[in-house]
Amino acid sequence: MNLVGSRLAGIAMAGAMALASMAPIAGAASAGEAASKAAEAEGLLAAGKVKEAIDAFDASAEAFWKAAPLAFRKALFVDDVKSYGEYVAHAGSTFAPGSELKIYAEPVGFGWTDESDTHRIAFKTEIEIRNDKGVIFAKSPAPAKLEKIGSSPSRDFHLTVGFRLPELKPGSYKLILTVTDEATGKTAPIELPLTIS
Repeated sequence: MNLVGSRLAGIAMAGAMALASMAPIAGAASAGEAASKAAEAEGLLAAGKVKEAIDAFDASAEAFWKAAPLAFRKALFVDDVKSYGEYVAHAGSTFAPGSELKIYAEPVGFGWTDESDTHRIAFKTEIEIRNDKGVIFAKSPAPAKLEKIGSSPSRDFHLTVGFRLPELKPGSYKLILTVTDEATGKTAPIELPLTIS
């Protein structure tokens, strides 16, 4: 039990520090709530109230999550995806014209929509391919929709977006995947350099 308590205390302290540093980005009120809940979790843990400490820590994480902008822990080209955190990264960023491409991304700061006894995560994605001058060479015809419905809200969520490259001339490009969270309306781009050979 001491091992778990020590780890949770360290996590609570790290969470409080991260939340304090995020205050200028997310707003002092939201970051303050998250930091105070993290401090409460640490105090409860020190008092031996593990369950209450976990509940307070969860409340801290939820406040942080709501205050955070939509962002991505990871975003990369992949060859295969099995589930969250289980993927085979593509070697480099070079592709042949007309080849199939997959992007794996782990978003943070998204929301859930409560529907009866379930929680729904939903995103819309749009793709553009531009050159270094910003000229758009290809664009998705309509937003793609990605969603997951679960019994509990989950922060371990990944996006996998697949598409076929157009027949572009060899050269350097930038792929821009714009992701919009339907629950919060937050939007964020993923920009990945891309070489056509």
